[in-house]
Amino acid sequence: MTEQEKYLVKNNMQNVVTSVNVKATFREALQKMVDGRTNGLVVVDNENYVKGILSSMDLIQYVVPDYLEDDKHLAAFEVAEEFSKRIKEVAEEPITKFMTDKVHTIKEGHTLMEAATMLSEFKIRQIPVVNDEEKLVGYINRTDIKKAIAHVLGIH
Repeated sequence: MTEQEKYLVKNNMQNVVTSVNVKATFREALQKMVDGRTNGLVVVDNENYVKGILSSMDLIQYVVPDYLEDDKHLAAFEVAEEFSKRIKEVAEEPITKFMTDKVHTIKEGHTLMEAATMLSEFKIRQIPVVNDEEKLVGYINRTDIKKAIAHVLGIH
């Protein structure tokens, strides 16, 4: 591997991606997160095109009713059972209602500098990696960039 190739996304990305179909429900997405021990999912269609990102924070924010978002101090007056009641209400809701659908992706042939710039500029934790056909093939995150920086400095 040449020095140039060492610092391409495809040689530093994660190849195993926990994803969920765009037609999934709140319940199904949560199950994927729990099973995959992850706080984020890439949302894809049946052909593996990226359609969105779903984080555990998206799930949490969706559980909170709008009236509490508008007036957060009212949460102190809610009965404890409101939490489980609200979860049951949203369990079968489609993830398209609360996923992030404006997703930054990067191609596997791009450089780590491009990936690092995107992570920094958009203040995101990971970027889905797509091939030339725009299909999901992996992801690269802050830890992957940190490891590459350590490699450059001879820290292992």
